[in-house]
Amino acid sequence: MQRTALIQKTPLQGMDSVDQELFEQTFSIIIPAYNEEQRIGPVLRDISEFISRNRLPWQVVIVIEGDDNTESLVSQFAAKYPFIQYIRSYGRGGKGNAVRRGARIATGNYVILMDADNSIKFLDVVSALKYLVDSDGIFLSRYVVPNHIPAIRRFVSRGFNLMVRAFLKIDVKDTQTGYKIIDGRLFRASISRVGVTNTFFDISLIYYLQRSGARIREVPVAYQHSDGSKFNALAEVMGQGVSLVAFLIRHSRFYRYVPRKIVSLYYRKFKWI
Repeated sequence: MQRTALIQKTPLQGMDSVDQELFEQTFSIIIPAYNEEQRIGPVLRDISEFISRNRLPWQVVIVIEGDDNTESLVSQFAAKYPFIQYIRSYGRGGKGNAVRRGARIATGNYVILMDADNSIKFLDVVSALKYLVDSDGIFLSRYVVPNHIPAIRRFVSRGFNLMVRAFLKIDVKDTQTGYKIIDGRLFRASISRVGVTNTFFDISLIYYLQRSGARIREVPVAYQHSDGSKFNALAEVMGQGVSLVAFLIRHSRFYRYVPRKIVSLYYRKFKWI
Protein backbone atom coordinates (compact mmCIF):
# COMPACT_ATOMS: atom_id res chain seq x y z
CA MET A 1 0.00 0.00 0.00
CA GLN A 2 1.33 3.39 -0.96
CA ARG A 3 2.02 5.55 2.10
CA THR A 4 0.16 8.82 2.46
CA ALA A 5 2.11 11.74 3.89
CA LEU A 6 0.62 13.42 6.93
CA ILE A 7 1.42 17.13 6.92
CA GLN A 8 0.52 18.80 10.15
CA LYS A 9 2.30 21.82 11.57
CA THR A 10 0.33 21.80 14.82
CA PRO A 11 -0.82 18.41 16.19
CA LEU A 12 -4.58 18.03 16.28
CA GLN A 13 -6.35 16.59 19.27
CA GLY A 14 -6.64 12.80 19.01
CA MET A 15 -3.83 12.32 16.48
CA ASP A 16 -1.12 11.41 18.99
CA SER A 17 -3.11 8.50 20.41
CA VAL A 18 -4.00 6.91 17.07
CA ASP A 19 -1.70 4.66 15.06
CA GLN A 20 -0.54 6.84 12.17
CA GLU A 21 -0.63 3.88 9.77
CA LEU A 22 -4.38 3.72 10.26
CA PHE A 23 -4.69 7.06 8.49
CA GLU A 24 -3.28 5.48 5.35
CA GLN A 25 -6.52 3.51 5.08
CA THR A 26 -9.45 5.04 3.25
CA PHE A 27 -12.45 6.15 5.29
CA SER A 28 -15.91 7.05 4.02
CA ILE A 29 -17.97 9.33 6.26
CA ILE A 30 -21.75 9.09 5.69
CA ILE A 31 -23.94 11.85 7.13
CA PRO A 32 -27.75 11.81 6.72
CA ALA A 33 -29.04 15.39 6.65
CA TYR A 34 -32.77 16.09 6.85
CA ASN A 35 -33.35 19.87 7.04
CA GLU A 36 -30.01 20.45 8.76
CA GLU A 37 -29.00 23.89 7.49
CA GLN A 38 -28.88 25.25 11.05
CA ARG A 39 -26.60 22.52 12.43
CA ILE A 40 -24.47 20.88 9.76
CA GLY A 41 -22.07 23.78 9.11
CA PRO A 42 -19.78 23.27 12.15
CA VAL A 43 -19.68 19.53 11.47
CA LEU A 44 -18.53 20.01 7.88
CA ARG A 45 -15.95 22.60 8.93
CA ASP A 46 -14.38 20.25 11.48
CA ILE A 47 -14.30 17.35 9.04
CA SER A 48 -13.05 19.37 6.08
CA GLU A 49 -10.25 21.06 8.00
CA PHE A 50 -9.09 17.77 9.48
CA ILE A 51 -9.03 15.88 6.17
CA SER A 52 -7.48 18.68 4.11
CA ARG A 53 -4.91 19.62 6.76
CA ASN A 54 -3.69 16.04 6.99
CA ARG A 55 -4.08 15.27 3.27
CA LEU A 56 -6.03 12.09 4.00
CA PRO A 57 -7.54 9.84 1.30
CA TRP A 58 -10.97 10.09 2.88
CA GLN A 59 -14.42 10.53 1.37
CA VAL A 60 -17.42 12.41 2.79
CA VAL A 61 -20.94 11.56 1.60
CA ILE A 62 -23.83 13.80 2.65
CA VAL A 63 -27.32 12.43 1.95
CA ILE A 64 -29.67 15.41 1.87
CA GLU A 65 -33.43 15.23 2.35
CA GLY A 66 -36.03 17.88 3.15
CA ASP A 67 -36.87 21.29 1.78
CA ASP A 68 -34.60 23.80 3.53
CA ASN A 69 -31.26 25.25 2.36
CA THR A 70 -29.05 22.37 3.48
CA GLU A 71 -28.07 21.66 -0.13
CA SER A 72 -26.89 25.23 -0.69
CA LEU A 73 -24.62 25.07 2.34
CA VAL A 74 -23.27 21.61 1.53
CA SER A 75 -22.63 22.56 -2.11
CA GLN A 76 -20.35 25.37 -0.95
CA PHE A 77 -18.21 22.89 0.96
CA ALA A 78 -18.27 20.43 -1.95
CA ALA A 79 -17.04 23.15 -4.32
CA LYS A 80 -14.08 23.83 -2.06
CA TYR A 81 -13.26 20.28 -0.97
CA PRO A 82 -13.26 17.60 -3.70
CA PHE A 83 -13.55 14.77 -1.17
CA ILE A 84 -17.11 15.90 -0.32
CA GLN A 85 -19.99 14.42 -2.33
CA TYR A 86 -23.69 14.77 -1.77
CA ILE A 87 -26.89 13.10 -2.85
CA ARG A 88 -30.11 15.11 -2.97
CA SER A 89 -33.71 14.01 -2.71
CA TYR A 90 -36.85 15.81 -1.61
CA GLY A 91 -39.31 14.71 1.04
CA ARG A 92 -38.27 12.28 3.74
CA GLY A 93 -37.28 8.69 3.03
CA GLY A 94 -36.07 7.97 6.56
CA LYS A 95 -32.63 7.88 8.15
CA GLY A 96 -32.11 4.22 7.28
CA ASN A 97 -32.84 4.91 3.64
CA ALA A 98 -30.40 7.82 3.65
CA VAL A 99 -27.61 5.63 5.05
CA ARG A 100 -28.31 2.90 2.50
CA ARG A 101 -28.12 5.44 -0.33
CA GLY A 102 -24.85 6.78 1.00
CA ALA A 103 -23.49 3.25 1.29
CA ARG A 104 -23.87 2.76 -2.46
CA ILE A 105 -21.11 5.27 -3.18
CA ALA A 106 -19.00 4.79 -0.04
CA THR A 107 -15.76 3.17 -1.13
CA GLY A 108 -13.65 3.34 2.05
CA ASN A 109 -11.90 0.49 3.84
CA TYR A 110 -13.85 1.79 6.85
CA VAL A 111 -17.16 3.60 7.11
CA ILE A 112 -17.92 6.29 9.68
CA LEU A 113 -21.60 7.00 10.31
CA MET A 114 -22.28 10.43 11.81
CA ASP A 115 -25.22 12.66 12.58
CA ALA A 116 -25.34 16.24 11.34
CA ASP A 117 -26.12 17.75 14.75
CA ASN A 118 -22.59 18.04 16.19
CA SER A 119 -23.76 16.33 19.39
CA ILE A 120 -20.50 14.36 19.40
CA LYS A 121 -17.41 16.25 18.29
CA PHE A 122 -15.61 14.96 15.22
CA LEU A 123 -12.24 14.83 16.98
CA ASP A 124 -13.80 12.52 19.57
CA VAL A 125 -14.76 10.25 16.68
CA VAL A 126 -11.18 10.42 15.40
CA SER A 127 -9.76 9.56 18.81
CA ALA A 128 -11.86 6.36 18.84
CA LEU A 129 -10.18 5.06 15.68
CA LYS A 130 -7.43 3.48 17.77
CA TYR A 131 -9.88 0.78 18.89
CA LEU A 132 -10.06 -0.57 15.33
CA VAL A 133 -6.84 -2.44 16.10
CA ASP A 134 -8.87 -5.22 17.73
CA SER A 135 -12.47 -4.41 16.73
CA ASP A 136 -14.58 -4.45 13.58
CA GLY A 137 -17.09 -1.91 14.81
CA ILE A 138 -16.76 1.03 17.20
CA PHE A 139 -19.97 2.48 18.65
CA LEU A 140 -19.67 5.81 20.45
CA SER A 141 -22.02 5.36 23.37
CA ARG A 142 -23.92 8.09 25.19
CA TYR A 143 -24.94 5.82 28.05
CA VAL A 144 -21.66 4.26 29.22
CA VAL A 145 -20.78 7.48 31.06
CA PRO A 146 -23.13 10.17 32.43
CA ASN A 147 -24.34 12.64 29.80
CA HIS A 148 -27.09 15.23 29.86
CA ILE A 149 -29.93 13.69 27.87
CA PRO A 150 -33.56 14.89 28.19
CA ALA A 151 -35.60 12.64 30.48
CA ILE A 152 -38.21 11.63 27.89
CA ARG A 153 -35.55 10.73 25.35
CA ARG A 154 -33.59 8.75 27.92
CA PHE A 155 -36.73 6.91 29.07
CA VAL A 156 -37.77 5.92 25.54
CA SER A 157 -34.22 4.94 24.55
CA ARG A 158 -33.48 2.89 27.67
CA GLY A 159 -36.84 1.13 27.60
CA PHE A 160 -36.50 0.21 23.95
CA ASN A 161 -32.90 -0.90 24.47
CA LEU A 162 -34.00 -3.37 27.16
CA MET A 163 -36.57 -4.89 24.80
CA VAL A 164 -34.10 -5.14 21.93
CA ARG A 165 -31.46 -6.80 24.09
CA ALA A 166 -34.00 -9.25 25.48
CA PHE A 167 -35.66 -10.24 22.20
CA LEU A 168 -32.76 -10.01 19.73
CA LYS A 169 -29.84 -10.82 22.06
CA ILE A 170 -28.02 -7.68 20.98
CA ASP A 171 -25.25 -6.86 23.44
CA VAL A 172 -25.04 -3.10 22.85
CA LYS A 173 -26.05 -0.51 25.46
CA ASP A 174 -26.59 2.36 23.01
CA THR A 175 -28.20 0.78 19.96
CA GLN A 176 -29.43 4.16 18.68
CA THR A 177 -26.14 6.04 18.61
CA GLY A 178 -25.69 7.88 15.33
CA TYR A 179 -21.90 7.62 15.57
CA LYS A 180 -20.32 4.38 14.44
CA ILE A 181 -17.05 3.28 12.81
CA ILE A 182 -17.33 -0.02 10.94
CA ASP A 183 -15.11 -2.19 8.78
CA GLY A 184 -16.19 -1.36 5.23
CA ARG A 185 -16.57 -4.93 4.02
CA LEU A 186 -18.74 -5.95 6.97
CA PHE A 187 -20.74 -2.72 6.77
CA ARG A 188 -21.60 -3.17 3.11
CA ALA A 189 -22.55 -6.82 3.59
CA SER A 190 -24.77 -5.99 6.57
CA ILE A 191 -26.43 -2.81 5.26
CA SER A 192 -27.38 -4.64 2.07
CA ARG A 193 -29.63 -6.86 4.21
CA VAL A 194 -31.32 -3.97 6.00
CA GLY A 195 -34.82 -3.39 4.64
CA VAL A 196 -36.32 -0.93 7.13
CA THR A 197 -35.83 2.76 6.40
CA ASN A 198 -36.66 4.38 9.74
CA THR A 199 -34.34 4.69 12.75
CA PHE A 200 -34.84 0.98 13.49
CA PHE A 201 -32.25 0.46 10.77
CA ASP A 202 -29.63 0.81 13.54
CA ILE A 203 -30.98 -2.31 15.25
CA SER A 204 -31.14 -4.23 12.00
CA LEU A 205 -27.57 -3.22 11.10
CA ILE A 206 -26.25 -4.30 14.51
CA TYR A 207 -28.15 -7.58 14.28
CA TYR A 208 -26.56 -8.49 10.95
CA LEU A 209 -23.13 -7.31 12.07
CA GLN A 210 -23.28 -9.58 15.10
CA ARG A 211 -24.51 -12.50 13.03
CA SER A 212 -21.52 -12.02 10.73
CA GLY A 213 -19.20 -12.37 13.73
CA ALA A 214 -18.16 -8.71 13.84
CA ARG A 215 -16.34 -7.65 17.01
CA ILE A 216 -18.25 -4.64 18.30
CA ARG A 217 -16.87 -2.36 20.97
CA GLU A 218 -18.69 0.47 22.74
CA VAL A 219 -16.61 3.50 23.61
CA PRO A 220 -17.86 6.15 26.07
CA VAL A 221 -18.05 9.64 24.64
CA ALA A 222 -19.08 13.13 25.68
CA TYR A 223 -22.49 13.94 24.23
CA GLN A 224 -24.22 17.30 24.01
CA HIS A 225 -27.94 17.24 23.28
CA SER A 226 -28.92 19.48 20.38
CA ASP A 227 -31.92 21.78 20.81
CA GLY A 228 -32.69 21.35 17.11
CA SER A 229 -33.20 17.62 17.47
CA LYS A 230 -36.07 16.17 15.43
CA PHE A 231 -36.71 13.45 18.02
CA ASN A 232 -40.44 12.82 18.50
CA ALA A 233 -41.21 10.48 21.41
CA LEU A 234 -44.62 9.32 20.13
CA ALA A 235 -43.36 8.71 16.59
CA GLU A 236 -40.34 6.84 17.92
CA VAL A 237 -42.43 4.60 20.18
CA MET A 238 -44.85 3.79 17.34
CA GLY A 239 -42.24 3.37 14.63
CA GLN A 240 -39.73 1.41 16.70
CA GLY A 241 -42.43 -0.75 18.26
CA VAL A 242 -43.99 -1.71 14.94
CA SER A 243 -40.55 -2.30 13.43
CA LEU A 244 -39.41 -4.51 16.32
CA VAL A 245 -42.50 -6.71 16.03
CA ALA A 246 -42.10 -6.90 12.24
CA PHE A 247 -38.40 -7.72 12.57
CA LEU A 248 -39.09 -10.50 15.09
CA ILE A 249 -41.73 -12.00 12.81
CA ARG A 250 -39.47 -11.68 9.76
CA HIS A 251 -36.79 -13.74 11.51
CA SER A 252 -39.11 -16.36 12.94
CA ARG A 253 -40.39 -19.63 11.57
CA PHE A 254 -43.88 -18.09 11.37
CA TYR A 255 -42.95 -15.60 8.66
CA ARG A 256 -43.88 -18.02 5.89
CA TYR A 257 -47.49 -17.91 7.08
CA VAL A 258 -47.82 -14.12 7.05
CA PRO A 259 -50.09 -13.00 4.17
CA ARG A 260 -48.19 -11.09 1.47
CA LYS A 261 -50.74 -8.29 1.74
CA ILE A 262 -49.68 -7.67 5.34
CA VAL A 263 -46.01 -7.62 4.37
CA SER A 264 -46.74 -5.19 1.55
CA LEU A 265 -48.77 -2.97 3.89
CA TYR A 266 -45.87 -2.76 6.33
CA TYR A 267 -43.36 -1.78 3.67
CA ARG A 268 -45.71 0.85 2.23
CA LYS A 269 -47.03 2.38 5.45
CA PHE A 270 -44.79 1.71 8.42
CA LYS A 271 -41.14 1.00 7.67
CA TRP A 272 -40.33 4.69 7.14
CA ILE A 273 -41.89 6.02 10.42
